[in-house]
Amino acid sequence: MCMRFRRLRGRLTPLVFITIGLATVLSVLVVLQFSRPIPEVLIAKKDIAQGATLTITDFEVASIDLGSAQDSYVLVNEFPEGASLAKSISEGEVLAKSQSAEFGPRGFTVIRFMPELPVAKSLKIGDRVGLWVVSGEQFEDLQPAEQIAAGRLMSIEENEGLFADEQPYVEITVPEITLPEVLKSMAADDRVFLVEPAL
Repeated sequence: MCMRFRRLRGRLTPLVFITIGLATVLSVLVVLQFSRPIPEVLIAKKDIAQGATLTITDFEVASIDLGSAQDSYVLVNEFPEGASLAKSISEGEVLAKSQSAEFGPRGFTVIRFMPELPVAKSLKIGDRVGLWVVSGEQFEDLQPAEQIAAGRLMSIEENEGLFADEQPYVEITVPEITLPEVLKSMAADDRVFLVEPAL
């Protein structure tokens, strides 16, 4: 038995050990490659023109491994609902991040705030909205409602847990030219309302 072990040991050269080690590493890499989830990307169901508002219903989800180019494309969980399409996309084309880079047209900016009243159920992401304010602290001092900006609804952040009953924060686009007036009203603790449709 001892002699057999010595003979076998004599045949196991360093080259054999290296080969076995490399084969093991390669096997592990292959298993990891096939076991990792394939990213889900978005493929356009139709031609969509530049400037159109993105909606998930215009795309179908497909599991495609794009390799090193994966970071250039939008994953299904990153879909920018309500964003403007910065570059036209053709039917069957995978949605790239460069095509949905803008959340609004030039000259607009995004603001986040908590409106005075709940957001209307009829409002959907991407809809046009009006930003209205009512000034005054006491009821007898209240000024007539005034629209200070108009834009698009970008997101509604619903609260959870202990804060589920609180008003959700919203994000909307507003023209940059009206931003000073919007910030002034918010700083003054004016009552801010989100109204549909924008006038």
